Amino acid sequence: MFKKILTFIMLIFIISGLGIGLYFATKSDSNEEQKLQEAIFEKLQTKEVEATEIFTYGKCFHFSGKLEGAVKDNFESAKLYLTDGNEFEKTYPLDASFEEGNFQISTTAQLNSGLILDDLPEGEYVVLVRLKLNNSVNPKYYSLSNASNLENIEYFTVTKENQNRKINLEFKSQKYDNRDCAYLSLTVANAEKPAEVYDIVIDAGHGGKDVGEKSGTDTEADIALAYAKLLKERLETQGLKVKLTRDDANTNHYTATNMYDENGRISIACQSKAKYMLSLHINNGNKGLRGLEIYSPCKSNLEFAKNIANKIVTYTDIEYSNNKSFKKEEGVYVRNYTKNVIDELAATATKKGYEPYNITLDTPYLYTIREVGGIATKAYVDGRNKSYSANPYYESNQGIECYQIEMGYIKNDLEILKAQMEQYVIAISEAVWESL
Repeated sequence: MFKKILTFIMLIFIISGLGIGLYFATKSDSNEEQKLQEAIFEKLQTKEVEATEIFTYGKCFHFSGKLEGAVKDNFESAKLYLTDGNEFEKTYPLDASFEEGNFQISTTAQLNSGLILDDLPEGEYVVLVRLKLNNSVNPKYYSLSNASNLENIEYFTVTKENQNRKINLEFKSQKYDNRDCAYLSLTVANAEKPAEVYDIVIDAGHGGKDVGEKSGTDTEADIALAYAKLLKERLETQGLKVKLTRDDANTNHYTATNMYDENGRISIACQSKAKYMLSLHINNGNKGLRGLEIYSPCKSNLEFAKNIANKIVTYTDIEYSNNKSFKKEEGVYVRNYTKNVIDELAATATKKGYEPYNITLDTPYLYTIREVGGIATKAYVDGRNKSYSANPYYESNQGIECYQIEMGYIKNDLEILKAQMEQYVIAISEAVWESL
């Protein structure tokens, strides 16, 4: 009996000790968190930068906003400042201009440069703006408040070694020094990628009654689909999660106008929340045109597009295209709307009785590039033109970085395209992997 009582008393002491230890550990964590918050918020100016846009494009984070009541004199530089309040500090260049008493601030104009989300280690960070004035030794720090109607962002990194991380970008508020501090929080944690989220989406051009270009019995739609399936298989062997917009099961449903429907190619792509989209096509043209063309998003660096083009030309017998229109570098093209096309579209809208779309010279011409990029690439198909359904993702702040690969010209390059599919696929997959 005595032994049982003694054992019971010892258990009480052990449990009490664990409880006390847990209490102090929790209190210690709470104090540490408070210290980190104070290390961040004590440096903030009372003014906040109003974020009018936050979005991701591919693997990059971007924002634009304004600081009201700013003074132009002595301004030196603006940077995006990311910190965990402890040892992690990193800055990224910002563009800033002075307009009507406000600083207009935005991340760099290159959509695929800047803060690469996949590079961040686990942790919780605060996103700030750091302004440097010529007559000030120390920079000034400003938090971001939400002045947009855009949703917070849940982002999943590209799969590597069967692992993923989830990144939450959300606006929060913290009470500090008797005031509410609005700020943008960025939290990185290991997480399993949801079933509906992918790394890469591959779009085989055309499909169904829309066969694309033809040469005898060979069609662009069939060749592009064969390429897409083989490329998917190879990328999956590298551990990536890949989605096709068109496969053997749904290919007969496609038309030239249903790409924005619930099961259309654009909707399927955007639902995937992939980081990259590769849209595979074959060109047509006059008898003298031949070769490879990689169409890149505007306002982006061209490194990925150049790498795809260089590898395909190295691994196959195809040459860089001799097409000079919209050419930026060998094999790399950027096509935006021209003034003449914008005017024609406005006239068509007026004739059909709907408000013309807001299209500018910076709007990508190719719908595959434009409409999967959301606000980053000025997607605009909102249903006002009744020839097409609305793109549910045209105002999305999670954009896919898309490249259209015109693999050759059907009149002059068909034999290479049919005979060297495997070489093409190896080249593209290597370029993709190197970009990650």
